[in-house]
Amino acid sequence: QKDEEISELQSNSEAKVTALSGEVSALKSTVSEKDEQIAQKDEEIAQKDEEIAQKDEEITQKDEQIAQQKDEEIAQKDEEISELQSNSEAKVTALSGEVSALKSTVSEKDEQIAQKDEEIAQKDEEIAQKDEEISELQSNSEAKVTALSGEVSALKSTVSEK
Repeated sequence: QKDEEISELQSNSEAKVTALSGEVSALKSTVSEKDEQIAQKDEEIAQKDEEIAQKDEEITQKDEQIAQQKDEEIAQKDEEISELQSNSEAKVTALSGEVSALKSTVSEKDEQIAQKDEEIAQKDEEIAQKDEEISELQSNSEAKVTALSGEVSALKSTVSEK
């Protein structure tokens, strides 16, 4: 009976060992496959890291390029602003001088107009005096004509009486 037990135990043990050996072998195979998968994933990760590094380098270059373009554009705009400001100041100065000269000319013209107005007023006075003289002369002339007409009539009468 003990032999049977031993034999059964041995048989059970061998079956368990065989089963476990099979399971260990299968698990070792699975572990090996998983190690290969991990190695592949590590390679893929390394490639992705390299791609990311390249993309980071591209981004850095693009950022530097954009910054340089921006700086160049700003410098160009600053130059344009400076030139426009300079031109504007020159135009303002020139126009201010022109305005000043024109104001002076307008003032001179106003004085000339005032003088002409005085001249016109004097001429109007002269005309009024001449009109008075003409009126007086006409009155005197009419009075003389009337007097002469009277004399002519008187003479005619005297001549016809004689």
